[in-house]
Amino acid sequence: MVNWKVIALVSGDIEAVSGQAAQDRPGAAEWLVWEGPAANKTEALQSAEKADPRVDLEWMRIRYERDHNIR
Repeated sequence: MVNWKVIALVSGDIEAVSGQAAQDRPGAAEWLVWEGPAANKTEALQSAEKADPRVDLEWMRIRYERDHNIR
């Protein structure tokens, strides 16, 4: 288990970070949605979705696939 932070950005995007990248987060234009131990990024995002209904995993999956041209 690793400690994760799920961060909401002003743009509306959601980001899950752990380790060194999570140290100084959230920044001035971000807010913390969820923080806690999780086995991986997916589990962290699922926990955030339960904690805050603004975290929409289906929307994030579609955006990820579009950004990486996965069909």
